[in-house]
Amino acid sequence: MSDLFPVFDVPKIIMSEDDLVKQRVGMSFDFETGDFKLDNGGRIETASPYDVWVQWCLKTVYTQRWAYLGYSGQIGVEMEEAFNQEDNAAKESYIEYTISEALLADPYSRTKRVYDFNFKWETDSVKVTFIVSGIWDSDYTITVNLRKGG
Repeated sequence: MSDLFPVFDVPKIIMSEDDLVKQRVGMSFDFETGDFKLDNGGRIETASPYDVWVQWCLKTVYTQRWAYLGYSGQIGVEMEEAFNQEDNAAKESYIEYTISEALLADPYSRTKRVYDFNFKWETDSVKVTFIVSGIWDSDYTITVNLRKGG
């Protein structure tokens, strides 16, 4: 009877925190529709760890810090404060600061660097383009249209 339920040692799997972060798979989000992407069977599409990080970067830049109870004060950017600056040069400086700070505060430490900001001002908004580098040793160019009040 002692062999009815065999006992064996479970091997230890040793992974670094960096390897675990690189392997996280998530849901694919469509920013144009504001909903998750669905496959032909109506199931939510999965996204690679790199794509999940890019989606997180976009969501963070589009989220006003302290505006939503569902997010802590560590999530989002301070765009209202940026647009309250005196002139475009001060606004650009503040936008660069708040975006960089928000993306470098990634809780999984996937973001290495945020740089090369470019601004194109329009009547009531600004088109911001910048590069973000992650742990995948590749750069991603992000372009967002930002305006006061959302």
